[in-house]
Amino acid sequence: MTIHPNCPVIVGVGQVKSDWSGTGPASAPSPISLACEAAELSLADSGRGDAVRQTVDTLVVVRTNADSLPNSTHPFGRCENPPRTIEHRLGLSVSRAVYSTAGGDQPQALVNEFAEEIFEGRSNGVILTGAEAISAMKTARKLKLTLDWAESSNGEFEDRGLDMSMLTDYERTNGLGPPTQTYPALENAFRMRLGLSLEDYRVRMSELLAPFSAVAETHPFAQFPQSKSSEFLATPSTENYAIADPYLKWHVAQDAVNQGAAVIILPYARARGIGIADQHMIWLHGHARAVDKPVTERPDLSRSRAIELVLEQALTTSNTTADQIKHFDIYSCFPVVVELAAEALGLDWRETILTVTGGLPFFGGAGNNYSMHAIATMVETLRGAPQPELGLVLANGGFMSKEAAGVYSNAPQLDWTPTDSTAIQKAIDDERSVPVLAKSGEAEIESYTVTHGRFAPSRGYVIAKVDQGRILARCQTNHRATLTALSAAPDAIGETVRIDHRNGANFFLPSDGLGSLGEGRPFRRIFKYVNLSVDGHILEVTLNRPASMNSLHSAAHYELAEIWDEFEHSDDLWVAIVTGEGDKAFCSGNDLKVTAKGGDMSVPRTGFGGLCNRFDRTKPIIAAVNGVAMGGGLEIVLACDLAVAEPKARFALPEVKVGLFAAAGGVQRLTRQIGRKAAMDLILTGRHVMADEAERLGIINHVSKPGGALGAARAFAKQIQAVSPTAVRASKQALNILEQNEALEPGLSQNSAILRRLMKTKDFKEGVAAFAEKRDPIWTNS
Repeated sequence: MTIHPNCPVIVGVGQVKSDWSGTGPASAPSPISLACEAAELSLADSGRGDAVRQTVDTLVVVRTNADSLPNSTHPFGRCENPPRTIEHRLGLSVSRAVYSTAGGDQPQALVNEFAEEIFEGRSNGVILTGAEAISAMKTARKLKLTLDWAESSNGEFEDRGLDMSMLTDYERTNGLGPPTQTYPALENAFRMRLGLSLEDYRVRMSELLAPFSAVAETHPFAQFPQSKSSEFLATPSTENYAIADPYLKWHVAQDAVNQGAAVIILPYARARGIGIADQHMIWLHGHARAVDKPVTERPDLSRSRAIELVLEQALTTSNTTADQIKHFDIYSCFPVVVELAAEALGLDWRETILTVTGGLPFFGGAGNNYSMHAIATMVETLRGAPQPELGLVLANGGFMSKEAAGVYSNAPQLDWTPTDSTAIQKAIDDERSVPVLAKSGEAEIESYTVTHGRFAPSRGYVIAKVDQGRILARCQTNHRATLTALSAAPDAIGETVRIDHRNGANFFLPSDGLGSLGEGRPFRRIFKYVNLSVDGHILEVTLNRPASMNSLHSAAHYELAEIWDEFEHSDDLWVAIVTGEGDKAFCSGNDLKVTAKGGDMSVPRTGFGGLCNRFDRTKPIIAAVNGVAMGGGLEIVLACDLAVAEPKARFALPEVKVGLFAAAGGVQRLTRQIGRKAAMDLILTGRHVMADEAERLGIINHVSKPGGALGAARAFAKQIQAVSPTAVRASKQALNILEQNEALEPGLSQNSAILRRLMKTKDFKEGVAAFAEKRDPIWTNS
């Protein structure tokens, strides 16, 4: 049999890497410069660069990461027409220019597509190229350098736009998002199918990836060419910190790369006609492509029908089997992709190396263009083989949303024909989709993740089963105790959660309330800095840092924010009391010792104590002031609806004495509650007032007997509990409207900006340092 003259062959590949470290902005790479350099290398690699340059009529550019996200920023300008800009730089003259859609499947999907166009006579040849310069962008921004990436040429081109189908509106609303936020649901579902604990599965992921890092160490274009042991990869450390359960840093794709890659495909007869030898050509044998259902609608989160069917068709159309493939590059943005591909191929990854580059964690995750590097490396690998060999590339887009595969060889497939993936796509589309729901009630966790920030968990979600289908629900912002409990549970899968559907979104809560706190359950919240008790419909909240005079730091603020959120939304809790542990302090304000040490200073959006920035509360909170209420402590009292205090209680806004001001509402609320002149006295001098004067001024409702503040607050709460809770809430709602009309919230909204400016002053730093060192501050008015 003869080779069809239009049979597509790869005749040139090129790869480039830059280790630019910020020296000389003029030498900084850009996505355009790297894509051009890779394309030039592919032309040179063909051995007939000038002839190829005259032959190709199509230029395809893989979409950059920055152009793949809606509303993404371009700090150094944006190239508005990448294909024509690269065309002009390369000195090409093509009739068709294409800018791809988003997705890591694109390099292989584009090879498949344009190989078929070449075979069908609709193209004389194509250059595919792409690049990322994310590392250069991050370096320049860190060093405050200015780069110019706005170069752009004119000319018509086909812009395939964003692919917004990889997540549904339901998924985005309820917690799914970037890859490190979404893939853990698939990873944890697969882990559960294997019956492994989080720790054991981390070991498994690390054993899978350690050989990848060894391959990257020897690859000349790897961005992170250092072999890492499975022990290192499995162990949390400052170099391998938690990203999102179950992942540590080196389990996931690393995008801080400056890499470009290109591939040239010509019809066989044209390649021969310009003098390219057969032994230089690499042949695409079978190929396939398919799109899976949205993540939450898939029947089995632990499997990928798209991976299974795409690999099956690629092998079938190649007239081969997995055991005949010698070289593999399985997309490795996250371990589950490699696991499911190996499972579909019937391979044991302990015995077969499944990458030729080193994979996205170690070679580098060059955005949508990674698999162009895999294809280029596969071409070079097969060219060096003395005998006919086969290599397989699996490219993955989105969240195992789009799969494209190609089987390559250094020997031709004589009966090559285009591949129709319609049948496998129909098989996926015809499978039953799981209904996704938006409703309140109890559900069983099917999968989940917790995303980790520098100091604490930052977000999380659960995918949970109910009789009618599946519910995706996210954790409410600021709920660190719930996130910590979910992350620390021996295994949260199978646990019951409460779903609270409100304002168009699903939120999850532990199945316990604030009274029981999950005693005896694996998924149990622990509040370290706050004690809770419930008596009927009354919640008692006790600030529990007596050794620090119940001063508050970030972790305590977030615990309180979660408690107040749940109090507000609980049908069983009608009134709350807040007090301090011990007999010395209610709350002495912000823990300036933590501030002085540079610790976590973040505060939830609901403000100091999780309370001071709440403007929509509909349930009363009573302050039982059992001692010192200074600074933020007084601001909590002012934010409460009622307050009682023991005779020994002292009140002050002393912030001016340490170079601050009462930025958690103290300035505004005190002025409203006691009048401007009286408030100015306390605000500008920082002087202390005892409970009797606080009562006269109107800061508190009344003074209790010694040791009786909590008892008096309980009596208040009992009185409120005895009346209509709906009437109480209606009264609070009416008062909220009054507060809005008096413009308290806009006034408070300026405090953050004022405080940021203040914290840059020398007097602020001096005040904090003097407090921590127990000395008098030396003010400089600067």
